[in-house]
Order: sequence, then C-alpha cells, then structure tokens
Amino acid sequence: MLVWTLISAGCRLIDDDLSVCGTETDYLVSYQVRLTTQINMTIDEKLSSEVEKPIAAALKKWSEPIFSGQAHDLDMRFYSLDGTDELKHRQYEIIDATRKSYTLTIPRQDYQHLAVVNMADNKNVYLMGGDNASTLRVAQKALDTLPSHRTAVYTARLPMHMKEDENMSFDVHLYMVSCAVALVVQDSTTTSNPVIEQFTLDGLASAFDVLDSVYTFTSPSMIRAEKVTDQCYAAVAFPSREPSTPAASEKKKPTDTDDGLWHLTAHTRLSDGTITETKFSFPKPLRAGVMEIIKLYIKDDGSLGTTDAEVGVTVTLDWKSGTTQELITG
Repeated sequence: MLVWTLISAGCRLIDDDLSVCGTETDYLVSYQVRLTTQINMTIDEKLSSEVEKPIAAALKKWSEPIFSGQAHDLDMRFYSLDGTDELKHRQYEIIDATRKSYTLTIPRQDYQHLAVVNMADNKNVYLMGGDNASTLRVAQKALDTLPSHRTAVYTARLPMHMKEDENMSFDVHLYMVSCAVALVVQDSTTTSNPVIEQFTLDGLASAFDVLDSVYTFTSPSMIRAEKVTDQCYAAVAFPSREPSTPAASEKKKPTDTDDGLWHLTAHTRLSDGTITETKFSFPKPLRAGVMEIIKLYIKDDGSLGTTDAEVGVTVTLDWKSGTTQELITG
C-alpha cells in the first residue's frame, strides 16, 4: 500500500518548470510502501507432509527474493485529467524497502496517478507507452521462449483530485500483476530412470495495461521453469485468460489440448536417448497474485501424470522437435 500525505508547500516542481509558479500551490507528497503476499502460506498448505517439507523449504528459499513483499524500485507517473491524458510528471526511486517515506512536490491540479514496482531487475519485461496514461503498459519481451520472470511486478492507479488550500491524503493499493507456478514431481518409476529436461508454460498473457487493468495476449511466449530441486521446478509469469462460458454444444472434453486456458509441456529423456513429451491442458485460470502448486508423477515411459481428472494430458513417445511420433491422449 502507498500512503500519501499532501501538505501545502512552496513553488518547487519535479521537473523544475517554474512557468506555473505564482498563484499555483504545490503539494508535498509523502510515500510509504507496504507490499504483502501469501505465497508462503500456499506452500505450507499444499506441501505439508513430512516427505514434502524439504521441497517446501527449497521452494520458499527460491521464492523469497521474488515475493518478499519488498519494493526495489518505484516508478511514479502523474498524468493530466483534463482530457489530454499526457504525462505531466514522473518520479523514479530505488527504495529497497517494504516502507519508505520521501517527499516530492507537484503543482496543485487533478492527476491520474499510475505506479509500477519492481521493474529494474526484471530483464524479461519493460514499460512502454509511458507518454500517456491510456498507453502505459508492462510488456513482456516478444520472444518464442523466455526464462522465468525475475521479479513480481506490482502496479497501482488512482485519480487524484486536489482541493485548493486543503491538506489531503490518498491511499493507493499496489496489486501484483504477476503469478507463479510450482511443479512438484513424484518419481513412480520401477524399471527406468527418466530425466526431466525442461518444463515450459504457454497460453499466458504477454502484457498488462496499467490504466485499464487489462491483460493482453498479442505476443505470447513460452516461459521456461527453473529447477528448484530434482523434484521441484517453478516459474514466474503473467496470468492466463479467464474462462468463458460457451454454449453446452460448444464445450469440449477435458482431454482436448486446445480446450485449456493455459498449458504445461514437459520433456523427459530416457536412458536410450529418446525424449517423451507430455502436454497438460488446464481448464482453470492461472490468476495474478497467487502461486499454483501442481503435483505430478513420472512414469517408466518418461510421461508425466496428474491425479486431477479435469486436466487434459497428451503424451508423445519418442518425441522429436517438429515431428509427431506415437501419440497417447488420456
């Protein structure tokens, strides 16, 4: 949460444009940042058995710098509310804190305020369209495959209507626009020792429009999960689409891979050098601000399974890039 306290001040502007001095009244703005997540609670609930506790501890260690609730950098933008929608002032701070107070002064007028947190260390995403509030977007790089996002991004929006000669305060809530997926794999093999080569996620958003709070899917990429332990992989990304409500005649079976809102693909290598591909199709959305923990098990043929009957699974044995080998759907 950002807490602003506005106090009447002298004529000193962010951009040092003194042309508006004189009869205009400036404001002193004090920011406090507090970001919280419930990722650890989710890990404890989903990985609670004695066997899973070491995995839970490793996953917490992996996620701590990403979901610490601490803001590294804060990008504050103030846009006109007079219909022009143009950027009037911008302030950028490295704060490295859950709370931080500092001051800046801006002329008294109405603003559309937009704020973005934790972009500096995230090499996979960037801000674009910042000259106007309606075009400010947190965008993912347009590549076929990207590594897991390095930070959890938060944004805020608030119209600021400043009354003349009156002390004011504004509460601005920062919401996480990122999400996470953790994959926990149980080895159920008896005669082989398949090795997981990689997990990738797809069907996720490629950008987030800050003013409208809307995700876009114009340049989707596959997101590659990181190895946390031999049994756990995890990734940070943007969320999936929300479910639609098609007519009953249009609904497909859960096993149809194109029916899912998002997908997970696993490649495993067997001892003979062949690769098995398993594709999961998820009908439930992956939403911002949460970590989805998915439990899987690996079989002798290198395929992976799940106990969730709603998840579609397609297996390709002796998979080769760009080809289709023996296909098993179930």
